[in-house]
Parts: sequence; C-alpha cells; structure tokens
Amino acid sequence: MAISYPLKSGEDIVGVLRFITSLREINQDINSTAILFVGFGVVVILISAFVSVLLAETIVDPLKSVTEAAEKMAKGDFKTRSIKKYDDEIGKLSDTLNYMAEEIIKKDELKNDFISSVSHELRTPLTSIKGWAITLKHSYDDEEILTDGLDIIEKESDRLSNMVEELLDFSKFVSGKTTLVKENININNIVDHIRKQLTPRAIRDNIDFKVFVEDDMPITYSDGNRLKQVFINILDNAFKFTPTGGSITLTANYEDNNFIFNIKDTGYGIAEEDLPKIKEKFYKGKTGESQSGIGLSICDEIIRLMNGTFEIISERNIGTEIIISIPIEREEKDEK
Repeated sequence: MAISYPLKSGEDIVGVLRFITSLREINQDINSTAILFVGFGVVVILISAFVSVLLAETIVDPLKSVTEAAEKMAKGDFKTRSIKKYDDEIGKLSDTLNYMAEEIIKKDELKNDFISSVSHELRTPLTSIKGWAITLKHSYDDEEILTDGLDIIEKESDRLSNMVEELLDFSKFVSGKTTLVKENININNIVDHIRKQLTPRAIRDNIDFKVFVEDDMPITYSDGNRLKQVFINILDNAFKFTPTGGSITLTANYEDNNFIFNIKDTGYGIAEEDLPKIKEKFYKGKTGESQSGIGLSICDEIIRLMNGTFEIISERNIGTEIIISIPIEREEKDEK
C-alpha cells in the first residue's frame, strides 16, 4: 500500500513524499480470519446436520409409527398399538390413539353382547309362543289348557312387541331422527297416571310404592308420552331390582323454573364400577336381571332433548336414587 503527498514551496510543487508499506501481514490476518469463519461455518453446518438427524429421529420416526398404527386401525385392526417413544406431543397423540382403539374394542364387545342378549330375549318369547301354538293345535278341546296357552301367548306377544318398540326407539335416537311431539301437559296428571299404572304391580310384588307430588304445578310445553316413557322405564328397573318387602318412592316438585323428579328404591343397587357406564349404549350390568342395556340410554337421550339433567346415585345393597331435572317450557305463539 502506497500513499503520496505533494511537497510545495509557495505555489510550486517541488517534490513528492511517498510512503510504501507491505500488506502481507494484513493479508495473512484476513486469510486467517476467513479460514476461522469458514471453519466455524463448517462446524455450524455439521452441528445443524446432527441436530436435524436427532430431530428427525424424535419427530419423523414416531410420527411415522403413529401414522402406520392409524392406518392399520382405519382398516379395522384395533388390536394394533402405537409405540410411545417420547413423552411429548407425539407421545400424547400415541396415547390418545391407543385409548381410542381400546374404547372402540370395548364398544364393539358391548355391541356384540347387546346383539347376543337381544337375540336371546327375542328367542325366548318366540319359543314360548311356538311351543304353546303346537300344544294348542293338539289340545284345542281342553278349555283350561286353551285358556292358559292363549294367556301366555298374549303376554309373550306383548313382551315381544315392547322389545321391538324399544329397539325402534333406540334406532331413532341413534340416527338423530327422533323429535319431541310437544303440547301443553300437566305434570300432576302424568305422575298420577304413573301411580295408577304401577300400583297393582307394587301390590303384586309386595313393594311399598309411594308417590309424593306438589299440588298445582305449572303447565309445561313438552312431550308427555316421552316423559311417561322415562318414568315407566326407570320405575320398571326399580321394581325389577327391589326385593319383596322393599320400597320405591317417586317425588315430584317444582322449584327455580325446573321440575325435579326423585325416584328412590331400596333395591340391590349398582356396583361402583358400573355406575359411570350405566347410561352408555349397549351397557349391561352384571346382575342376572339386566336385559338389553338400552333402556337407560333412551331415557338419557329423551331427557337431553328436553334440556334436562339425569343423575344416578347408587350403593350396593343399599339402593338407588335417580334425580331428573327438566326446565319448564312455554308454548311459542305466533304473533300477528
């Protein structure tokens, strides 16, 4: 590098001062610095590549494993499980996928049990009807056998009809095709109808059946038949699981714009492990009296359509208490 500067005497340039120095050391420093930065860059690239490989192993591989498991489940293999490698978001996704597969298997088992149970329940009355039809064909001249046979055929036909109606209701609720047929109804009249309908059964089974209802409760705009269906279904279970000499109480009152219905029995109760699942579709308790496993799920759907709540409290060998709360509704009249 050279620098020149003129030497003047007055206005005249009498010479030039020139300084010259070598840039060898500076070039060496620049080269050293460049090599240092290039080397640092290479190290950064290598580290980045190593970190990328690690990230690929911790993200891509587990995600690939979850995807493969999901594809197998989508084809119907719900026994496949996603292997959890790390306790991160993908690990949580893996846990969720495995939980979903377990629940699907449980639901499938419940469905199969339900189909088996319904098949058995339908076969029993059909066998009885067919058996008595064959008997009556050969004993039509015996009036006593004829009367007994026709009575049994009538009862079994009613039982069969009720099961079919229950299945049809369940199908409608599952498909979302059921709507409430609303009209102005009197809760006092409905509860009184339930009392009259079930009192003979209580007398026959030697069960103390009591009904307490608040006088002159307000009119509500709802589906009276569906409400009766809920009460009949729940009370039918109460009678089935309450031994002779027990008691069943139905209480109805109105408070804070809600109708509160309390059904309490001194029956066998519900096991603690069954209680959270008792309203699920197809779920059946472990007692021998349990049937199709759809009755309470239908009640739950009806109450939900009425914007109400359905709570079950139970203890083994103590009894069961069911609390239903349904808000009052008013008929919407068109204003002209």
